[in-house]
Amino acid sequence: MLSKKVIGIIGSGQLGKMTAIAATKLGKNTHIFASAEGDPACSVADDLTIADLSDKKALESFARSVDLVTIESENIPCDAVDIVSRHVDFYPGKRALYIAQNRLREKDFIRSLGIKTADYKNIQNYDELLESNRTFGYPTRLKTTEMGYDGKGQYVINNDSEAKQFVSFDWNTQYILEASIDLMKEISIVVARDRNGKMAFFPIAENHHVDGILDTSTVPVKIDSKLTQEVQQVARKIADVLDVVGIMAIEFFITEDNELLVNELAPRPHNSCHWSLDACNISQFEQLVRVICGLPMQEVMLRFPCMTKNIIGSNIYDSHGYLSDKKASLTIYGKKEIRDKRKMGHVNIDLSC
Repeated sequence: MLSKKVIGIIGSGQLGKMTAIAATKLGKNTHIFASAEGDPACSVADDLTIADLSDKKALESFARSVDLVTIESENIPCDAVDIVSRHVDFYPGKRALYIAQNRLREKDFIRSLGIKTADYKNIQNYDELLESNRTFGYPTRLKTTEMGYDGKGQYVINNDSEAKQFVSFDWNTQYILEASIDLMKEISIVVARDRNGKMAFFPIAENHHVDGILDTSTVPVKIDSKLTQEVQQVARKIADVLDVVGIMAIEFFITEDNELLVNELAPRPHNSCHWSLDACNISQFEQLVRVICGLPMQEVMLRFPCMTKNIIGSNIYDSHGYLSDKKASLTIYGKKEIRDKRKMGHVNIDLSC
């Protein structure tokens, strides 16, 4: 019989919700640390703490009430992690979180391992921006180093004229400038790693973005076996060095010259692996629960080719059509407010026929 454990989850969005559902499947209770009572994960949790992550007393009380803690987002203050970790084990580990939540630290770390990324530079003022733009060659992409996701805090710059809008920019925020690449494909892999360093890989997905937001993820990706092995080797190296216990998603660019570049890390469940809910023998969420609870990992098997299509903003009003499609599996996240560019759900589509 599986032992009863209470899993603490910091974050109450759709990733926290799907993690909690997977925990319930394995007989575990969940306690969600949420920012608002109406958040998606709150509807499936056994217990709730509604508080800000700056609330030390709430964090301590939360940590004492659970057997372990995991996360649904890397945008969590490390100070909050320090408080929780004094009372209970924290997964995937503080170092992985610290590295992944800052784009500059992330790319410096990746380069320190001898792994390639696109060219980049820390930008602190307009003069540095202009000089680096000309060094890299247009177009470039200026990004906030922290808290940017789904295209937020990102600016594409195509020429000197467009760069002029940043003369009076607020440079108190830290920015990173990334050079453009000759892109052939965007791909990602999710790796699970247990306390003993054993790993299991999910299939590699090909991703397509629209306006900086993930639109579709499709498996299996069409790349050769050599590149597949290279992706897994890079993922293994990063997860080992960061001593990840849990799961980590790694996003890559493949250039026209078939060169592999790491783009971003995410030490938590990832939107590009939602197809695992229907197309695999085990989902990324159940794999995470197994690892952090000390249960055996599953070797991952892809049952059929699949595409995840994200449902963004008001497109949710048209999603009911998927309910009559025998190839489609629809998931609605239950977010109370519909906003432009907000992920409201997804549909997994069987591509086998």
